[in-house]
Order: sequence, then C-alpha cells, then structure tokens
Amino acid sequence: MRRMRAGQAVCVLAPMLLALAACQDPDWANRAALQIGAPPANAAEIRERQTARFQVNSEERLLVEATQVLQDLGFTVEESAPRFGVLAGTKDRDAVEVPQVVGQIALAIGFALLGAQYNPVWDTDQVIRATLSTRPLGPGEVSLRVSFERIVTNNQGASRVEQLTAPEFSTGFFEQVRSGLVRRT
Repeated sequence: MRRMRAGQAVCVLAPMLLALAACQDPDWANRAALQIGAPPANAAEIRERQTARFQVNSEERLLVEATQVLQDLGFTVEESAPRFGVLAGTKDRDAVEVPQVVGQIALAIGFALLGAQYNPVWDTDQVIRATLSTRPLGPGEVSLRVSFERIVTNNQGASRVEQLTAPEFSTGFFEQVRSGLVRRT
C-alpha cells in the first residue's frame, strides 16, 4: 500500500515539477527551436572559404569545368541547372573503420561478461554530396561556391549528416577547377 501511495505521489508531483520548471523560463521552447535550426557561429567564415572568384568569359564554361572536376573526383552528377548556376553530385563510399568496429565489439564482449547486453554500432556506408552554385560578378568574373556533406549510415540503419567544412575540401576543389581552366585556355 505504501508503494502505491509513493507511485501516486510521483505521478502527481512530476507534472507539477515540470510545470514549475517551465514557469521559471516560459520562453525556453522558443529558444530551443531557434537553436535547433541555427547556422553555426562561424557560418560567414565557412561560406567565404567555400567561395572563390574566377576570371572566365562565361558562367557556363566555369560550370562545365566544375562538372568535369566533380566527375574526376568520382562524383555522379545528379542535378544540373546551368541556367540557374546550380550543380549537385554524389558519390558512395564505404565508411567502415576497423578501430571503430573493434572498439564496439570489445564493448559488447565486456558488457556480456558483466551480464549486460550491449548492441554494437558502427558506421557502414556514406554518401558524399557536393553542391555548387555560381553567380556572375561582372564582365569576365564569376563566383563559384562549393559545399560538401556526408550522410553516414550505421549497421543499425540510422543515418546522420555531417557538414564537411575543413578548408582542404574547397581549396583542393578550386585548385583543380583553376588548373582545368588554364589547360583549356
């Protein structure tokens, strides 16, 4: 009987405590919603790093070269709207990393020895996506922005998206585009 009363007390007190916590900060839900979809604090810096200027006669020529570089890097072009200066491609890659798998299996064995169950999780596949957009800046000058992300799937079928914002992704891409433009001049 005592347990039943304690259980009833928890059922009554828990919603009241949550309501009191919400009263302390009635705007918490709005702030949380703004933070969930907010860009990173260094978004402007990342955008600048992902953008380069090219001295070319036409936006189309730059898109053709960028398309060839993407294909050289193993991407399949999935969307192309040259009229709007947009291009997107993907490539599939294996995401299995031996240390991650070994660590997860070791954890599963350790938990099993303790009599507990652990479901090991490791990355299996990834899709790398590249998105390009161009913008004319004036006579003979075009801006090109490239962004990369990867969608990683684990052995349980769950996926996560990671932005690939390290400088080497965009700078390496831009170097290859510049090189191709010079060769074809």
